Amino acid sequence: MSTALETSPPTPTTTPSPTSAPGGPRRRGTPAWVGAIGYLVVLAEVVLFSLATDRFLAPENLFNIVSQGAVYAIAGFGLAVVIITGGDDVIKGGIDLSTGVLAGLSGIVAAVAIQAGLPTPAAVLLALAVSALFGLVNGTAVVLGVRPLLTTLATMGIVGSVTFVATDNVKIPLNDPFFDWLRGGDVLGVPTPVVVLLGVYLVMSALVGGSTWGLRSYAVGQNPVAATVAGIRPTRYIAGSYIVSALLAGIAGLLLASRLSAAVPGIGGQILLDIVLAGFMSVVFSRRLVVSITGTLMSALFVAALANGFTLLGVESQWVGAVKGLLILLVLAVAAIRERTVRR
Repeated sequence: MSTALETSPPTPTTTPSPTSAPGGPRRRGTPAWVGAIGYLVVLAEVVLFSLATDRFLAPENLFNIVSQGAVYAIAGFGLAVVIITGGDDVIKGGIDLSTGVLAGLSGIVAAVAIQAGLPTPAAVLLALAVSALFGLVNGTAVVLGVRPLLTTLATMGIVGSVTFVATDNVKIPLNDPFFDWLRGGDVLGVPTPVVVLLGVYLVMSALVGGSTWGLRSYAVGQNPVAATVAGIRPTRYIAGSYIVSALLAGIAGLLLASRLSAAVPGIGGQILLDIVLAGFMSVVFSRRLVVSITGTLMSALFVAALANGFTLLGVESQWVGAVKGLLILLVLAVAAIRERTVRR
């Protein structure tokens, strides 16, 4: 019986909860209009910044927003998978605080490898392999019983220190045709960063929202005990979620390095808040108030547009960081209220 369940999607009688599936009914107490909140916020942001400065909607500025948002979104997709599979309890559930430093590490590994004479394809594969290896370490530690928050915090410290030592805290120039193409090239007239973002988004949307793996990941995150009874092995999905997160962080790091034309030590820590906000804020784009890939994409573009708009208005970066922190608190408050409603 267990074997049969492992090769086919759980039926409604074996699924832990109808709300665990991406297409299931909305949570009790959440009216249909809730899913429109996030989109209305994004619309209000665009309108306000457009009225405040005529440069906001300029084509080159919109490209900058999407290019910057692509980094947050791709890394955020990985964080979203971790949250979906591990549950959205920040203390006990799925969280990956190492995603930022792994993005930074990916760019550094690629840059160092290219400078050492390694062909670009091999350097890119090496960078992604190193990122995935740290994801495996995270996933192994978590399934062995270490809290995800502590595990990924430790990895964040280790990787952050290693990158500073390896680079002597000096940025590494990245002059390579492939990375030049990633930064300023195009595919059939569409800028390369946009193509990469859309490609990763479509793949992750199909996997999370339309595959057996995605359905079971939601099931594990909602109720791992019931998922086990249904024949699903939670440890397999939980460990895999951290590998996926690290791999996507590596892809985001390559995009970031190409955008900066260099691998910059410490850059991963600077973008962590944006990635976390993109992942957790995705709940406001869902009528069921759950983390999703589409919501993560919208959140990432919102965050990038927010930083860009404040920069155009001359607002100091410290205030931008304060606003992002406030948004994270608001999103976590919404998640807490949602869980309290569900338990009634």
